[in-house]
Amino acid sequence: MNQCTICKRLDLLKSAGDTAMIYEFPHSYLLLGNHQYFPGYCVLYYKQHVRELHELSPEIQAALSKELMQATTAIVRAFNPWKMNHACLGNRDQHIHWHIMPRYESEADHQMHPWTHADEFDSCLISPEQQREAIELIRFHLQ
Repeated sequence: MNQCTICKRLDLLKSAGDTAMIYEFPHSYLLLGNHQYFPGYCVLYYKQHVRELHELSPEIQAALSKELMQATTAIVRAFNPWKMNHACLGNRDQHIHWHIMPRYESEADHQMHPWTHADEFDSCLISPEQQREAIELIRFHLQ
């Protein structure tokens, strides 16, 4: 049995839906992040359980890159950040995924890495209505 937390979330998404779901690309799912410490924070999950980008064919690598850029462009249009951060690490959750983090000049330490205040992320949860509004805004800019 696969113990991957991302695979479990994707299985739930496919069977029951996920209120954070923004868009299904051919190779990935774009979801609004669990917190909104950075307004517009999203995660792009590869649909298959693969640990490393270099394990993918060049064609899939290119397709995922295109999907990542489509998602990023929509987030930028929706939230107008100062800078965009992307992270595809996979040390803890060993499944290809990207954290897409809009950064804002209004952040006191906007030039630091985005995990500087990770202990505060859970204090930035949003209401279901705010979640729907953010998702609709990003979806609008994906078209």
